[in-house]
Amino acid sequence: LDKLFHNKQLYTKFLACRGDSAQRLLDLLQEILDYDSTVSPTNRRGLFKALLRLSSNSKLYPRCFTLPGLQHQRHVAGGSFGDVYTGLLCDQSVAVKMMRVFRELDIDELIRGFGQEALIWRQLSHPNLLPFYGLYFLQDRLCLVSPWMENGHIRHFLKKEIYDTNYLLSLILDVALGLEYLHANGIVHGDLKGDNIFVTPSHRACIADFGLASIITSLSSLQLTSKPTTGGTVRYQAPEVHKGGHRDQPSDIYSFACLVYEILTGSYPFPEIPTDMAVALAVIAGLRPSRPPSCLGPTSLDGLWNLLQDCWEDSPKGRPVASDIVKCLMGNDIQATRTISPEDWDHKFTSRFRRQFLDQQQLPTVDELERMIFGDD
Repeated sequence: LDKLFHNKQLYTKFLACRGDSAQRLLDLLQEILDYDSTVSPTNRRGLFKALLRLSSNSKLYPRCFTLPGLQHQRHVAGGSFGDVYTGLLCDQSVAVKMMRVFRELDIDELIRGFGQEALIWRQLSHPNLLPFYGLYFLQDRLCLVSPWMENGHIRHFLKKEIYDTNYLLSLILDVALGLEYLHANGIVHGDLKGDNIFVTPSHRACIADFGLASIITSLSSLQLTSKPTTGGTVRYQAPEVHKGGHRDQPSDIYSFACLVYEILTGSYPFPEIPTDMAVALAVIAGLRPSRPPSCLGPTSLDGLWNLLQDCWEDSPKGRPVASDIVKCLMGNDIQATRTISPEDWDHKFTSRFRRQFLDQQQLPTVDELERMIFGDD
């Protein structure tokens, strides 16, 4: 592989692989990324770039992404994009999100739309991101599979009992750390809200559905007989998004502030405004959430509210970046502390889970690898 990356002619031949050869190479590259800790950061980036390009060219992706033998059980939630079911996979509880918005697209179109993003999601690993297990097809419907979070989303969790300000600040910091990691890896969430923040068994906040909103908007345009679907939730969207602009990192920052409002109050932003259309018009006109009585307590909330005002700046360029938000939350004015619970998953968590589905004999030997790439000479 090292020889491959330093020879343009061989690399071009590698990218031209198709069918079974391409499939086995994709499986191998993902296996190396998952398990070979001796790969240098530079070579790891090269491997990932090669994985993305070969996947795009061949219209295939690593077989470990497709999960077999999943048993879906009961319907637990539904939204504009899909329905969520509980499921069992190798005796482990999983969440199965069945994408309702793509009923009229065929499987090949779905794979093209989700395959590249799934590759990117797979490489992400952070304590404050919900792990992505893989894809599942049920009755020609695409499903996204992740660990089941028994505590539910953050708004549901916080309604169970009253938590002190320090713990709420820790949850907010959890989300900020996860968002910082996403943005550092060039990922825009696009739909930050309480429904997409889950609470782990150790009471840590983690972000789910990152990057899903933009894919939904893109793929929905292919459904010529249906009204296009726009990802994102109105009450959390930045003014430029309401005006038709693209979601980006600054719009995530605006949505993050709305999410913080939800964590502090247990309410959606702008509860006094009855309709989403009225909210959109008000936000475009410059209205922002008002400070509720529940945020008039400790001095740390003064610092937090000032931070939210910065995140709600009308100009995207005037908003802080995620790394600055983390620093501000941990600074003297707010003093948020990290959740001290043990890790719920490490960077090998999804790799270990998915490896049991891949027949190791499917991976090419060194001799086969050389023949596939270099030929028989």
